Amino acid sequence: MDTEGVVLSRVVADAKASLAFYRDGLGLSDASVTDGIVRIQMPGLTLFLAEAEVFSANTGQGLVAPGPGRGHSDGVISCAIKTTAAVDRLVQSARLAGSRETGTRTVEHSSGHRQYIGSVTDPDGYLWQLVCNIGATSRIEGSGPPAAAIAGL
Repeated sequence: MDTEGVVLSRVVADAKASLAFYRDGLGLSDASVTDGIVRIQMPGLTLFLAEAEVFSANTGQGLVAPGPGRGHSDGVISCAIKTTAAVDRLVQSARLAGSRETGTRTVEHSSGHRQYIGSVTDPDGYLWQLVCNIGATSRIEGSGPPAAAIAGL
């Protein structure tokens, strides 16, 4: 398959609330809404968020329920973030904008590769993971101790 980009469309309960969350919580200042559809352009991905009636009219599918709801997600969108400090800022910003589930953790994969991951949910419960690759010998920005010490390794 030779594509020029990927489009992900999801149903949301309230397009205006979603727009506010993505602008204020995740800092996606270019997010816009037209004809009831929130459009978010990211490198290699266009995200469309529409209320059920608009989604149905545009896809030709029957009405579907918005979002997976609290405590459950049918998928995850992961974004590579340059620094751990930026991950922390985004998680805090998302929390202030109403993210229901937030937190950060350091993960060591069996390969020895380490990642610092912030998890947030949007107003409809869709899960986002903000991932900073910190490597095997990197330090978490501004913290002092090696990443392994923070992760309890």
